[in-house]
Amino acid sequence: MLNPPEKFAPAKGLTAPVTATLDFHVTDATLVLRLPAKQPEAMVEGKTRPLAADFSAPISYYEPPANLFFVGIMGALRAARYEKKTGLYFLQPYDPDRIPVVFVHGLISTPFDWLQTIKGLLADPEIRKHYQFWVFSYPTGNPVLYSALRLREELAKVDRLYPNHKGYVLVGHSMGGLLSQAQVTSLTRAGWEKTLRGPGMQIFASLKPADLVARATTFKANPRIKRVVFICTPHPGSKMASGGIGELAIKLISLPVDLVTTVKSEVPEATLRKINNGRLPNSISNLAPNAPYLKVLNEQSIQAPYHSIIGNRGKPGPLAESSDGVVPYWSSHLDGAKSECIVSGPHGSCELPQTIAELDRILRLNLGLQSASKTSVAQAALR
Repeated sequence: MLNPPEKFAPAKGLTAPVTATLDFHVTDATLVLRLPAKQPEAMVEGKTRPLAADFSAPISYYEPPANLFFVGIMGALRAARYEKKTGLYFLQPYDPDRIPVVFVHGLISTPFDWLQTIKGLLADPEIRKHYQFWVFSYPTGNPVLYSALRLREELAKVDRLYPNHKGYVLVGHSMGGLLSQAQVTSLTRAGWEKTLRGPGMQIFASLKPADLVARATTFKANPRIKRVVFICTPHPGSKMASGGIGELAIKLISLPVDLVTTVKSEVPEATLRKINNGRLPNSISNLAPNAPYLKVLNEQSIQAPYHSIIGNRGKPGPLAESSDGVVPYWSSHLDGAKSECIVSGPHGSCELPQTIAELDRILRLNLGLQSASKTSVAQAALR
């Protein structure tokens, strides 16, 4: 672990695959530590030889806690406990020559949900050579646009520290897809007022540009994001969030006190009553099909190429009426997607071999390669 720690490093520090070789010089030898992802071959005994390497071991170092499900639940219900851990984390040392892939988890989830997915992608030598993997961590009970603001701030921080980095690829699962959508969409005061009319005007009547609510609700698409992948994302919401279970979850969520205080000081209580049934919004209420921000967000065009990966539990019936158990097909489907891949599985389909294979194909397409890696697909299926 570096001291002081590198920017965006996880608490456990950064890891990287390293292969050791011995270089002999007559009577002595030099131990050399090589990075096989960037240098897959080395001169050994006068011949160029491929280096042996274990690319999954560094990712396995970030072992999930035994109480991972509890952590996910508490991150949704008691966001204040996890607010300080909100941020972007690099899983590999920063490399200006590699394209950053930013993974954004969904509701009641954590960045650990992506580890198996990343291991599968690392089986492809082209992916290892050209990409670096980062994760965004956030407590999932907070309002979606607030969490999207925190992600936007973290990406801006990267831009300041590493201004020459390559363009991002974002991969968002479920609610994480909505956070990602907000990075490649522009929202304006005029858009809110056009869609919500009177309540939209009341929101901005007393807001200043520097106010938290103003920064969370008005923003420009990030031009440095070059591609987005949505996995099981409820773009216009999910009816489950407005049903009995959703109503109970809305009541159980406790938002951070400082966030509540700030929002109430910036938006009149009468306006809140009109646009969110008298409550402050939280992540569950934000996923209901009648959530005001969803109407505004989906009125705007997504300003980067995007792809959809959609889960299907396989129940009888046409595709248009199918579901992953949480998000129906009609909610995950986007007409303008560059590709749409239906995978046979439930809502948590990030680790499925079909999902990893499709992500591999999309990342290779982003490099100008037209086919998926058979090695990556095979190794993902064997896990």
